[in-house]
Amino acid sequence: MKMLSRISGLVLCAYAASGFASVENVGTYNLILKNDLSTSSDIEGRIMIGGDINGASTDVGSRIPADPVVDAVTAVGDINAPSLKALNGNVVYGGNANPANIDVQAHDAALIKEDQLILQTRFDAIYQSVIDDSDYYQTLAANGTFNTSDMNKKLFESSSSDDLLVFNISGNDLQSGGLEFGFTPSVPMIINVSGSGTLNINAKAQGNFDKNTVSPLVLWNFYDYTGLNFNGDGWNGSVLAPYADITSYTGSLDGGIAALSYTGGVEVHNKLFTYEPPQDEQTPVSAPSAAVLLFGGVLLVMRKRRKLAA
Repeated sequence: MKMLSRISGLVLCAYAASGFASVENVGTYNLILKNDLSTSSDIEGRIMIGGDINGASTDVGSRIPADPVVDAVTAVGDINAPSLKALNGNVVYGGNANPANIDVQAHDAALIKEDQLILQTRFDAIYQSVIDDSDYYQTLAANGTFNTSDMNKKLFESSSSDDLLVFNISGNDLQSGGLEFGFTPSVPMIINVSGSGTLNINAKAQGNFDKNTVSPLVLWNFYDYTGLNFNGDGWNGSVLAPYADITSYTGSLDGGIAALSYTGGVEVHNKLFTYEPPQDEQTPVSAPSAAVLLFGGVLLVMRKRRKLAA
């Protein structure tokens, strides 16, 4: 039993709960899920799972720097996957796990059993920031348009010189066709997608919508959907879908993903959205949030971690 202090955890939670903190959710984590993860593929970045980790063989953290050591995998619940490999970073869980099924490869990293209440408090603050961001972004006025006159080449267009571009589109426009930009992308972009229920997405990025250079600039905000099925050739850009269960079985997901749950078999690439709004656009922590944060911070500072041999 070893006592560890993590003051930075309190700072992270305070910033996340203040709202408008994409840099601290899909700008930090490759995957944030309120409920369960079920996959049999690789996830390049860090994951924060509010439920259980299920599925088959999964590798996590290939694109995480080895130094300093961070938590590559955080699961509030159980780790049920028969094979989970952390290529860099710690594996932290609050429920049950079989250490024989978990391979922590980095020399200074560890498999860590942690108090579930501590993990739940930390997770709740981060997921609240996802909800706050989604709510905030959908209120922004558009300074760009979406031209759907050519179904095979649907164009995001803007002549704005602002340091953030905002597009408001309908989910129906993502059911088919190709997606491109009518300009050279160079600044962060929010794409608010209206609609509800389950959306089957067959549209795909093409042309100058490049997964390597443009994906880190794009955040898709599916603020009211309860289900998203990515059926096309993968998906470029980070996703906020705080009320949706997501599935994907073709291509790859290139961005940070925040949703209720994810089930799929595609690689999730660490192309994170790191936009941070100006300070005057951010809101102070509410009194209830501050109380939760104080409690969570004390627990984080005083928490006990039991390190298990990897």
